[in-house]
Amino acid sequence: MSTVAVQKVKAPETAPSLFQSMDKLFEDVRKRAFDLFQLRGALDGGDLEDWLQAERDLIWAPESDLVDTGKEFQMKIALPAMEAKDIQISALPDAIIVQGETSHKEEKKEGKVHFSEFSERKLFRRFEMPTGIDVEQVKATLENGMLQITVAKTPATKEKKIAIAA
Repeated sequence: MSTVAVQKVKAPETAPSLFQSMDKLFEDVRKRAFDLFQLRGALDGGDLEDWLQAERDLIWAPESDLVDTGKEFQMKIALPAMEAKDIQISALPDAIIVQGETSHKEEKKEGKVHFSEFSERKLFRRFEMPTGIDVEQVKATLENGMLQITVAKTPATKEKKIAIAA
């Protein structure tokens, strides 16, 4: 099991590196959408389809789940073949952002390659939390291709039990 570093961002506007990576990703999608537009002969009417296809081509959104245990949230994200050093997690007061990049280095083998489904993709997922979270209490581990993130709720959002007199 490997520990994954978590960037704790109490005020999102103070995280320029996070916004810079989002801007770069947006720019990459824009360029890919324009390339798709040109491949279609620069005809009007397919802008949205080009944009959505560009996102699918460039951004990887792996399977995940979020469970509320009452005192904390537990997240699982399937990241096969990724290593902890390739994953960046940012904890914001209302969201968790998971970033990473998969890369496939072509191996020189004898023989003719008939197909290869390996590609370079960027992992970018923003998970909005149902309630506020304590960014200082976010922990993440990676084991057997499964990223597990434990997110503590802020004290004000933990469920309170109220005794009712009968």
